[in-house]
Amino acid sequence: VLPGTHTGDLKKHDCPDWEGGVNKMYHGVRDYSPDHPRVHLAMEKGDTVFFHPLLIHGSGMNRTNGFRKAISCHYASSSCHYIDVEGTSQENISTETLSLAKRRLGDDVQLSYKDVWRLRGRLVKGKPG
Repeated sequence: VLPGTHTGDLKKHDCPDWEGGVNKMYHGVRDYSPDHPRVHLAMEKGDTVFFHPLLIHGSGMNRTNGFRKAISCHYASSSCHYIDVEGTSQENISTETLSLAKRRLGDDVQLSYKDVWRLRGRLVKGKPG
């Protein structure tokens, strides 16, 4: 964890330049100071940790033969609305997401990034905004 980074701006995310590559849809922050002080969180099986969405955090490349499992939950007000990411630092993630969706559903499927978020999102409480 890089303490205090949650008070900054959203940084560009992209696939890390790791030897051997990474899983699709794994993105890391590209523009941060490697000299920023770090805090290491020691965790055990079954532990849970919650991060502010802007807090820079990560665990690096999986160096085991096993799988690393994670659940990513994002909470927001039911009155939130979609923000188009075209032309922003998040556009590359939109492109990758649509590519994966079309591979699964077929190239002939007409789908937007907004459609994907609408399909993947789940209203837990409140009324659709």
